[in-house]
Order: sequence, then structure tokens, then C-alpha cells
Amino acid sequence: MEKIKSSFINKEQLPLLIQPQNAFSKNEFYQFLSQEKEQLKAQLLKYGGLLFRDFPLENADDFAQGIKQLGLGNFIDYIGGDSPRNKINEGVYTSTEAPPSIKIPLHNELSFVKNYPKHIYFFCEIAPKEKGETILADCRKVFKGINRPVMDRFNQKKLRYVSCYYYKSAIMDFINKIQPSHKSWMQVFETDSKGDVERKCNENEFEFKWSKNDWLQISQVRPATIKHPETLEDVWFNQAHLYDFNRKLLGNWRYVVAKLFYYQDHRKLHQIFFEDRSSVRREDLYHVMKVLDDETLSFPWKKGDFLVLDNVLAMHGRAPFEGKRRVLAAMTG
Repeated sequence: MEKIKSSFINKEQLPLLIQPQNAFSKNEFYQFLSQEKEQLKAQLLKYGGLLFRDFPLENADDFAQGIKQLGLGNFIDYIGGDSPRNKINEGVYTSTEAPPSIKIPLHNELSFVKNYPKHIYFFCEIAPKEKGETILADCRKVFKGINRPVMDRFNQKKLRYVSCYYYKSAIMDFINKIQPSHKSWMQVFETDSKGDVERKCNENEFEFKWSKNDWLQISQVRPATIKHPETLEDVWFNQAHLYDFNRKLLGNWRYVVAKLFYYQDHRKLHQIFFEDRSSVRREDLYHVMKVLDDETLSFPWKKGDFLVLDNVLAMHGRAPFEGKRRVLAAMTG
């Protein structure tokens, strides 16, 4: 690795910044990723994230090829996730199509499903002039920041995530044109076949039921904390704070709209319970959100940046922005 240099963007050492000492061609970069994959993986397990900067990557195809050469796993599709995003090509999506004024809070990608991605990748195709950072947090530090009574309540029972998705609805289509927010089950499962949906639910251990107008409700039960499968470190690994629709999460205007359109149980986008369907205390969720705010890290994107995160060790989110921004994402299992 004598042709590259490593440093840190912040004192928290997330992510590790990797840059070339001299000009690299694309093929040389791919060769570097392939030849040094074991050392890069060790660094990823230590720091939680790697940021490759100033290498000659230009588009989604370059991004996908870099992921393949790094060799951390096979591409997986965004099945069961409901963030608004568009599929670009093999395993590559836009990171989100949520309106730029909205902050996307920290989370681990698909932490509410059994077969969660082990790694998530981001590529900056168009860097925002200001703001629009992909915010990060170290899940090991988040785990240590949760106070003991809250931790005990979360660990005594597993979490039950409940989501509802529509089939065909002129009202929902109109709302999504104004502000993309609530996907259909056809978008969530990338199929228009109810049989395929049921098969994918069974494969992923989702409970499901069909309701009126072919709305679909799914739920899955997952732990609030886990041990990293390789390092065995304790990490906070859940999205409970994103499944409780409250003013702190949504803001006043979005909260009112959510209450107006999604007040019936079969239409609520997200709900969070414990496994026995008892309630999760909102003050506990607010405590979690405070810890996440305290642990939030960020760095400004630069065009061509290629970020790799261990999805168990590092959370990610998005800061609001203005103007153009295009960041692509991919996941591997």
C-alpha cells in the first residue's frame, strides 16, 4: 500500500480516509482494491468506515466495479426497505429521493430484517455546494451512550416493526408527487405479484396480512442490540426511533400531514412495539435520539468519493441540503 496515504477527517477516526500518493488509473485502483482486500477489511473492522478519495471514479458503473473488486460480498437488492430511492443498475440505487429539506436520521441499513446487509457503500456523483453530508456514528459508542434503564427495557423484549404499504391509490400517488414518502408494496418488493411478495416475506421471516384495497401490512421481530459477527463487540442495532411518528422526528408540518392521512392502522407507514405488542416508551426513544445527535459525525462530500461502511459498526443518515446532490448507494450481504 506504498502508493496510498491514510489519515483521518476527525478525531473520532470514522471514516479512515484513503488517498493516492500519485495519479491512479481506474484499473490500478481496482487492482489495489483486489490485492489489498484483506488489509482493507481489517481496517474496516477497526474503524467502521473507509473513504476512498481522489481516485478516478466517475459513474455508477465505476462504483459497482469498485465494490466487486473489494470483494466483501455479493450485491443484494433493497427488498423490504421503504426509503424512496431509484434503482440505477446491478445492485446500485440512488441513496434516497427524500426531499432535500428533510434530515434522514442515523440508522443501520435494514437493521429490522433478518438478512440485513453486512456492508453499505456510497458514491458521490454530484457533490452539494454546501451541507448534504452523509452523517455517521459509531454503533459501539452509541451502545455505550444509552443509559442502563433504557438499555434494559430494550433488551428485555425484542422489537416488533410494523409497516403498511398501498397497492394502487390516487391519493397516495398525489401525496408522493408532492413529497416522496410512502412506497407501494410493488416498489418495496420490486414486483407486482402478490405471490412473489408472500414468498419474499416468508424467506425474510416477515409476518404479513392483506387488508382492504389490497394494502399490505408486514411486521418483523428483531433484537435491539447485537454483537458484531466477527469482532463480537456490542452494538446498538435497531431503527425503533424511526418507526415512531412524532413531532421530534417529523417536525410539526409533516407530523400533522401524517396524522391526517395515515391515522388508520391499516395505513400507518410505520409503528414500533415490543414483541408482545406492548408500547415502547416515547421518552426512551427521545433519549436514543439524543444519544445519536451527540455521536453524529460528518464530512463534506467531494465528487468521486467512494465510502464503504460496515453496516453493523457504523450508522449513516443524511443532512438537509439545497441545490443539486446525487449520491448513489449499494449493499452487499
